[in-house]
Parts: sequence; structure tokens; C-alpha cells
Amino acid sequence: MVDMLQRTWGRLGVSDASAPFLPLSFRLFASFGLLVVHAALPADGRASGPGEQTYLAALLLMFIEALWESGRGLTAMDHLFPTPRAPWIRWNLALDLALVTLVIAFQGVVQERFATLYIFPVLASAFYLRTVEIVWVGVVSSLTHVVLVLGFTFGVIPPFGLSGELVDPDPSRLSFLLGTASLQVFAATLLVVLIRRNLDRLRTDLSVSEAAVDELSALHQRVVESMNSGLITLDLKGRVTSANPAARAILGVPVDPGIAIQDLLQLGDPLPWRQGREHRFEVVLSVPGRGRRILGGHLASLRGASGRESGQLLLFQDLTDLKALEERTRISERLAAIGQLAAGLAHELRNPLASISGCVQLLQKEGAPEDVRSRVLGILERETQRVGDIVSDFLDFARPEPPSGVALLLPKVIEEVRSSWEMDPRTAGLVLITDPVPMVSLRSDPTDLHRALVNLLSNARKAVKDRPDPSVRLSCRVSEATICLAISDNGCGMAAEQLERLFVPFAGSFEEGSGLGMSLVYKFIEAMDWRIEVESAPGAGTTIRILLPLQRGEESVASPSDQA
Repeated sequence: MVDMLQRTWGRLGVSDASAPFLPLSFRLFASFGLLVVHAALPADGRASGPGEQTYLAALLLMFIEALWESGRGLTAMDHLFPTPRAPWIRWNLALDLALVTLVIAFQGVVQERFATLYIFPVLASAFYLRTVEIVWVGVVSSLTHVVLVLGFTFGVIPPFGLSGELVDPDPSRLSFLLGTASLQVFAATLLVVLIRRNLDRLRTDLSVSEAAVDELSALHQRVVESMNSGLITLDLKGRVTSANPAARAILGVPVDPGIAIQDLLQLGDPLPWRQGREHRFEVVLSVPGRGRRILGGHLASLRGASGRESGQLLLFQDLTDLKALEERTRISERLAAIGQLAAGLAHELRNPLASISGCVQLLQKEGAPEDVRSRVLGILERETQRVGDIVSDFLDFARPEPPSGVALLLPKVIEEVRSSWEMDPRTAGLVLITDPVPMVSLRSDPTDLHRALVNLLSNARKAVKDRPDPSVRLSCRVSEATICLAISDNGCGMAAEQLERLFVPFAGSFEEGSGLGMSLVYKFIEAMDWRIEVESAPGAGTTIRILLPLQRGEESVASPSDQA
């Protein structure tokens, strides 16, 4: 009834139609209802007796008072049942208690069902009084009922309605009536006290939570506004719902809520949508007054408290200056690499050219002994071959990446590498230890794979030179879908500084060779999208592992003669 009246009154223009004051609304509707019921019932069907007119007059006065108080609240606070100050709260509870006492007295104090009405003032006090005051409401209600029953029973109070003096009162029934009513009132009081304490605790927790939420909200606002990156939130239709100041500064145009993001950034229509994943983008934009700018960022899903998709989050930055810096750095790195490579190549060529120049000068002299001329011609041939090797390796290093290759059988690959090792006169009887090779296939360019393995074995041979018990091992291991080719030796090993420059052109520490062997190996491994791992320590030898995927199929690797 109260909610329906509040809603109706709200439709008539009342601004606040919530949280009615319970004692006032109870008294208003209770007094009005009792008057209507008493007037509607026939004379033989309603309660009557001495003081009936007084009863009706009291009800009418309470109804008028409640109506007046409601009208005053509506005029002053624009609310039908506003909550008044503490004195008026106590006054309303006292009137409610008087109304209940009036009804019980007129309807008959000996009727147990009417004693329950004392619970209503106690329940109503839960929301407006302190704990001690709630207990006092319960005590006063119980004492009022006891006084009312005993007063009418023993004739202390004159007859009123259906209540009057009993000629022979039953002590047991009287005790049961008073005990039951008092128990109901005190039980309701205990319940109300517990409710009140819980309400106080909840109110305190709510205040603390509200303060924390306000603080977090203010912090979030400061963080968003202080960001140097642009931040825009979108709804499910790709329209802007919010934007931080940095977004407006980067785009150079107003970012108003409701505008389509395609009008600001060309991200595609419809927007890229990846469930649970972000979409990275980079676009070129013409910003008014700033010219061509490069913007980069990512687009991610925005989820609500329930975890459902509620829109998208767009975070972006101006990458123009960073891109220009990257390009300058890339050019500098290329120039530095070219300069380093040219310096290494010049260094490697200078020594054999100096030897060749000296030999030419000796040959130009007349009267040189025949044995000297023969030795000089040998030096010329060796140094010329060395220059040719350096140039060939350099051309191999500079040529385009190798093709994806063909299917090769691993045992054939290892067998041909072992044959090349045994035919090389530089091994000088050094045995290449090989473990059993599993019958699996791989995909590679045969010539480049053979050259890479031979280069690694050649470095292992150089590392074990002058060792009392030299050992070089080539092993193969297959795990799941990966082949691991390992070349290990017990040679001189490498320090940390050498490991860092292992794959740099012309950074080799061996006197023999062109200095491009490991660079060629690394270039080939990277081109095939394989992985290479190196373990080494001074005096403890070196182990190099090549990790590559398994491949079905079979084809023989090119022979060493074909490679030549």
C-alpha cells in the first residue's frame, strides 16, 4: 500500500518517492483502515461496548494527526512520509504505541491475537533509534500490555469496548496470556536489536567502501588524465564513449562521445575483433597543423563486471619521432656493419697480398737461386689460394638466403660429412667419433648443410690441435619432433668475450681459415629458422648444438665433389 501510494504520488511530480517513515505510514493506514472497517461492518458484526464513541474519536484524531504530519512533510520536504528529527521519531512511536493500546483495549484484552500488535512499534524503532532506545520501546510495550490486562481484569480501569472486569479470573490463563505477549515482545526486541547492530555494521562498512571507491575512482581519473598515451573506450558498435586528454592532443581534433571511431582512425569496418586477444595496429594519419603522423597501438576487448563483452579499449601513441629514430639507428647499424666487414676483409686480404707482393719482388730480381724461386712460387700459389678462399667465403656470406631445401635422410647426411672428414689431409689421422644415427629425415639445402657441418668440425679440429688426447664427436638425438645435432670437442674452449663475438665476420681466433666460417653457419641456421646453442669454457672444450625439425621424406645430400 505504501509503495503503491509513493509511486502514484511520484507520478504526480514528487521528486523523492522512496524510504517512507514507517511509524507515520503505519499509523495513517491503520487508523484509516480501522475507521473504514468499523463503519462498514453491521452493528451485530463489529466490536461495540462502553466508550465506542471515544474509540472512534481517538482513531479519527490519530488519522487527522497522521494526515497533517504527512502533509507538512510533503510541503516542507517534497516527500509524502519523510523521516523527521529524533524528537518527532519518539513522538510517532509513542502515538503508535497508544494506537495499539487503544485497539487492544477496545477489542478485548483477553484475546491473545491482539497482543501481537505490540510488536509493530518495536519493529518500526529498528531503523530510527539506538539500541538502548529500542530496548526501552520493548520494555514499555510489554509493561503497557501487563498494566492494561491487569487493570481491566481487576476493575482498576473502567470497562471499555469488549474489555471489562472479570468476576472469576483464571490465574493460569491470565499468566499464559501475559507471558505469551511479553515473550513475543521481548523476542521481537531481541531480533530488532540484532537487526539494528547489523545495520550499523553494514552502514559503517558501506561508508568505508564508498570512501575506498571514491578514492579509487579519483585515482583512476588522475591516472587516465595523466597518461601520455591516447586512451579511448568504445561501445559494441564502435562509437566513442570516453577519451582522455592525450587522445585529443595526439589526434588534433575533438573526440566527442558518440562519434564513430572510423571517423578518427582508419582501423577497418567492421573493427578487428579477437575474442580475449588484442589487435595491434599502425596507421598513418594527417593531423591538422602537424602534418603526417604515424600512430601505433592496440585494440583490446573491454569487459564488464560480469565478464561479458561491453565494448573495446583503444590505446595508442604517436610513433612518428620513434620511427624516425629507428630508421636513423638502422642506417647507422648498417653503415657500421659494412665498415666492420670491410675492415675485416681488408685485414684478411692484406697479409696474403703482402706475401704475394714480396714474392713478386724476389722473382723480379735476376740471379735468384732455383730453390728460392721454387719456394717463392709455392708461397705465391698458397697465398693466392688463400685469397681465393676468402673471396669465395665472402661471396657465400653475401649471397641471398638459401632455399627451403629438400627432404634428406639423416644417416646419409652424417655419412657424407664423415667421409669428408676422413678425406681431409688436415685431420692427420684424428678420428671423428659418431654415435648411432636414428633413421629420420629432415628438410634442408644439401650443399649448405654439408658446408655448415664441415665448418663446425673444422673449428673443432683446430681447437684440439696440440692437445695430448684430442677428441671430436658428432652425435644425433631425436626427441618428439626435433633433431639435435651436437658437435663437441675437448679443445681449448672459448672465453665469454669470444662467445659474444663468435658469429661476427672475421672475428675468429684461429690462424687458419678466412674468419667467415661461423658467420656462414649462423647465416644458414637463421635462414632455415633453426636454433643453434653454444657451450664453452676455457680449457674445457666446446659443444655446439643445432636444433631442427623432423621431416618426412628422403633424398641424398650432395657429395663433396658436387660441392666443389
